[in-house]
Amino acid sequence: MINFRVGIIGAGNIAGTIADTLNKLDAFEPYAIASRDINKANEFGDKYNVEKRYGSYEELANDPDVELIYICTPHSNHAEVAKMCLNAGKPVLVEKAFSYDSISTEEVLNLSKEKNIFCGEAMWSRFLPMYKQLMTYIKSGIIGKVYSMHCSIGYKLFDKERITNPALAGGALLDLGVYPINIIAMIFGTEPATVLSSCARFSSGADAQDMIHFSMKEGRSATVFITTMYTADNSIKIYGDKGYIIVENILNPTAIKLYKADGELIGTTEPLDTQITGYEYEFIAARDAIILGRTECEEMPHSETLRLMRFMDSVRKTWRYRFPMEPNEAPATNPTARV
Repeated sequence: MINFRVGIIGAGNIAGTIADTLNKLDAFEPYAIASRDINKANEFGDKYNVEKRYGSYEELANDPDVELIYICTPHSNHAEVAKMCLNAGKPVLVEKAFSYDSISTEEVLNLSKEKNIFCGEAMWSRFLPMYKQLMTYIKSGIIGKVYSMHCSIGYKLFDKERITNPALAGGALLDLGVYPINIIAMIFGTEPATVLSSCARFSSGADAQDMIHFSMKEGRSATVFITTMYTADNSIKIYGDKGYIIVENILNPTAIKLYKADGELIGTTEPLDTQITGYEYEFIAARDAIILGRTECEEMPHSETLRLMRFMDSVRKTWRYRFPMEPNEAPATNPTARV
C-alpha cells in the first residue's frame, strides 16, 4: 500500500506531535517539512524521519508528491499560507484557530469552493471518538434534556509569544477558547444566545483570561472559563434534568462519567486502546474527503468554521481587542450572538 503523503508547514511543537502521529499511523507518512529556516527543517526531518525538507513554504506547496498540507504556523498567517497552498492546487488541513478573523477565514473557504479543493479546520475535538460517544449519550436522553454546561480550560502559557503578542493573533480566546466554544456548539447547535463576556489582559493588550456566559432559550445556559496563567481542571460538566456528565480533560478526554441526578455513578467511558495521540482521526477524515472529491469534512464543515469565527469576532469586538492585521473597521456583528 502506498502511504498518503502529508507535508507540514511550520516546525514547532505541534508539528512534531503531528509528524510522530503520522509515523505511527498506517498508510500515512510525514513526507515533507517546510520552515523559513532550512536548518530547522533539516533538524526536524532528522528527528521525525521526514524525507523532504524545504526552506520556504512555497517549495513544499509546489512539491508534486505532497497530497495534503498541514498548516501549523501562528494563526496570524494561517489564511495567507492556506491561500498560497490552495492556489498551488494542494488540499489543506489548517490548525485551529483557522485564522485571526472571519473575513480572512471566509476568503480561504471561498477559494476552496472556487477551486474545488479540500480545506479543513483541524479542530480535533470534532473528530475524536470520545466526543462522538459524548454526543451519542446526549442524544440518547440518558441525562434528560441538557440545561447547563460549565467548561474550564487553562494551561500555563503566559511566557509564549504566540499567546501574548497581538501581531500573532495572540490571546486565550483563539488559542484555547476554541475548544469549549466548539463543544458547546456541538451540544446546543445554532440555538440563539445572549452572550456576556469579559477578559483580563496582558500588558500587550492580548487576553490572558476570559469568561464567557451564554444565556439561551428555555432557561438553558453555558459558561466558559479560559486561562493562560495556570493549569485549570480542564473539565466539562453537563447537567440535564435526569442526571449529569463529567468529561475529564477537555482537549482529549481521558474519561466520560455518567451520573444519575442523585450523584450515583452509572458508567464510565475511556479512550480506545488503539488511539495514537488523537490527532490521527482528523487526518483519516481529511484523506477520505479528498479521495471522495469533497471540499470539507462533515465533522467540521466550512459553515461551522465560519460561524464560530464570526462568534469570536463578536466577543473580541465587545472587548475592543483588534489585531493589527485586521481592517480598521471591524465588520458589523449582531449583539445576539449564535453559538
